[in-house]
Amino acid sequence: MSRLAVICNSSIETLAAMASAIAAGAQGKGAHVRILDASCADTERLSCFDAAAFGFSPACEQMFWSVYVKALEKLPGRRVSVFGVCPDNADGFADMLCRIGSLSKTVWKGACFCADAPSAETLAACRALGETAVRAREERPDLADTVPIIFSTITGNAYKLAAAVSEAVPNHVGPYNIRYINDEVIEKFDTFILSYWCNHGTADDDTIELIRRMRGKKLIVVGTLGAARDSKHANDVCARVEALASENNTLLGHYLCRGSIDLRRTAARMRIPEGQKGHLSAERFEKQKLSLGHPDEAELAEAKAAVEAFLKKL
Repeated sequence: MSRLAVICNSSIETLAAMASAIAAGAQGKGAHVRILDASCADTERLSCFDAAAFGFSPACEQMFWSVYVKALEKLPGRRVSVFGVCPDNADGFADMLCRIGSLSKTVWKGACFCADAPSAETLAACRALGETAVRAREERPDLADTVPIIFSTITGNAYKLAAAVSEAVPNHVGPYNIRYINDEVIEKFDTFILSYWCNHGTADDDTIELIRRMRGKKLIVVGTLGAARDSKHANDVCARVEALASENNTLLGHYLCRGSIDLRRTAARMRIPEGQKGHLSAERFEKQKLSLGHPDEAELAEAKAAVEAFLKKL
């Protein structure tokens, strides 16, 4: 299901009326819509939406720019539109917003402005804008039982894990690199297998961003980290990743094992003076060497068996 965020100062009646019309248009195409107050909109959470409409008024211009520019950073590849009270040069203003959106790699879907209280014609235009802002889900019964396998990796560990578990999934596609997964792929499938690498005590940034874009999906998550699987660090990683995957989706299972660390990269941190951020001690570097060769054949077999068990929950 497509998800649209409508962001405006809802205390301005014109914006509130136009926002409701945009929401109605999007909902008519089966989209999930949230109307967010610009004064307290959390732009960090916008990455879970695949479209956004921003309300403008000269009365809250400074707030609009602050939210618009910050929000675009979270919306690459997503559909963006603008509505509201007409500025002095509506066409030029819309063109400027379009150019800013293009720089942020968003997809411009248009603008709708009115001079004062919105007429029936303006509200109809807003409804049409809402319809344009979202994508209707394409029903694909032929893909109902197909499971995409997606990996995120910098060392190859997560790909190795993804390739191994693919043998346990009779009707799968992939493994696919996470960088090529767009909203159309997310909408087409109901169940996903995600293979990640651990970064800063949780999943890597690309995997986090992808999971936050998903709603109502069934997820199987497999991952690698440099530490031992029975360590406190591994337990903490499991807890964070499972909380993330369960927040807006159904987690069918999580398998985590050790993965090889790129020692050439981490060795450079030994040159950072002790006490400074990023310093790596010689003792810890020696422990990192224990990661070499992982995931090994036994761990790949365990991952495969775990995924087979998780799939039975379907």
